[in-house]
Amino acid sequence: MSNGKKDTEKAAEAEKKEVTLEDIIGELPIADEHKQALTNLFTNMATQVVEGNQTLVAMEARMNELSTKANEATAKMYEGLSADQKYNIEMAKAAAPAAAAQQQLISAVIGGRGGGDSGLGGLVKSAEALTSLRNYLLPPATATQVAMEKAQISQMIAQTRLMNKLTGKAADKFLDGLEKELSAESEEE
Repeated sequence: MSNGKKDTEKAAEAEKKEVTLEDIIGELPIADEHKQALTNLFTNMATQVVEGNQTLVAMEARMNELSTKANEATAKMYEGLSADQKYNIEMAKAAAPAAAAQQQLISAVIGGRGGGDSGLGGLVKSAEALTSLRNYLLPPATATQVAMEKAQISQMIAQTRLMNKLTGKAADKFLDGLEKELSAESEEE
C-alpha cells in the first residue's frame, strides 16, 4: 500500500509541476548558446506582449473615462435634435473605425503586387502568425473584446455588402459563410 501511495504522490507532484520555457528549450538538440538565445528571444517577446497588454488595459481605462465625459457632453450637444438626427450622427461615428479598417485592408491588397508574400497572401499569413502568437502568449480574450471584434466584423460585412450592391457585384459566398459563423457563435453563447 505504501508504494502505491508514494507513486500516487509522485504522479500528483509531476502534474503540479509547471513546464517552463527553459524545460522545453532544454530538450532541443541544439547548442547551449542557441538554447539561451531562444530563451532570451521568447522571454523578451513575452515581456513585450505583457507590457503591451498592460498599456492596452490603461488605454481602455482612459477611454472609459473619456467616454463617460463624452456621454455627458453628448447629452448637452444633442439637445433640440430629433431622434432620427441623433441616430444618424451616432451611426456615422460608429461606422468611421470600420471604414478606416476596410480602407487599410483594400490598400494592403492593392498595394501588394510584388512577390509571393505580398498582397492578400502576405496579409493572411501575417494574420495567422499574429493569431497563433496571440493565442500562445496572451490570456483568452474577454467577453468585451470578443463582442467588439464580432461587431467590427459584422460592420465590415455590412459595408462590403453595401459596396457590392452599389457596384452591382453578385452576392459573396465568403461573406455568407462569415455571417453564418458569427450567428452560430452568437447562438452558442
